[in-house]
Amino acid sequence: MPVRLLTKTWRDHWRGLLAWTAGLVAIAAVELYVYPGIRDSSASIGQLMESYPEAFREFFRMEDYTSGVGFLNVELFSMMVPLVFIAVGATWGAAATAQEEERGTADFLLALPVGRGQVLITKMAATILALTGIALALMLTLAVGTDLVDIDIPLGHIAAACLASSLLGGLYAGIGFLLGALTGRRGVALGVAIALGLAAFLAYSLAPMVDAFDAVNPVNPFAWSVGSNPLAGGLAASDVLRLVGVSAVLYAGALLAFARHDVRT
Repeated sequence: MPVRLLTKTWRDHWRGLLAWTAGLVAIAAVELYVYPGIRDSSASIGQLMESYPEAFREFFRMEDYTSGVGFLNVELFSMMVPLVFIAVGATWGAAATAQEEERGTADFLLALPVGRGQVLITKMAATILALTGIALALMLTLAVGTDLVDIDIPLGHIAAACLASSLLGGLYAGIGFLLGALTGRRGVALGVAIALGLAAFLAYSLAPMVDAFDAVNPVNPFAWSVGSNPLAGGLAASDVLRLVGVSAVLYAGALLAFARHDVRT
């Protein structure tokens, strides 16, 4: 694997990666900071939750909001964390090859003494490592923070929740890789990948209220990531296999498409 290309990929995205990581860590820290107040006011907070429309509570899966697991699921893992990983994954995936074409630097990239497949594999590895880094930063924040505010969640469950979101981001990175390799247009690849991620989120969130979405959830990547509530019970092996398996198919498709794509230089 070309180390210089790996580090160049990180240099190209380091500002965005730092911003996403710092922002996510800051949000998690703030949520942990306010939780003791929620826990101490559990009776009044519970009454307030009951006053919310049922559709609102079902959309955000607001069961047992005043418990540590319930609070973090609602405030972080029901929407915020997965969507951040989808955004990062889709952005890096869409930019992997299509951005080089749009900048007119693809000829320099492909002039490296490595094959096209190796170039894209290196960018895929850089993306996976970036998502892993964000997940580790979030896991460390939650591990330290939950201990400080007396939230009893096993470290393994925290790791499972962060892993689930990073795998989800990796899947949508695969969509970005594939569409970027097929079209050579970063905007198209990014827009479609983000749109598909938002559609998956809405389908999962509306499933308790719309019966038609119940049939979609078994094939919904968002449901595979957060549906089994990994923060409470760990991540199901079947969900990991689905996320990894679909990602592998997308990555393989991207490699095939890039090998056959007539790159604009």
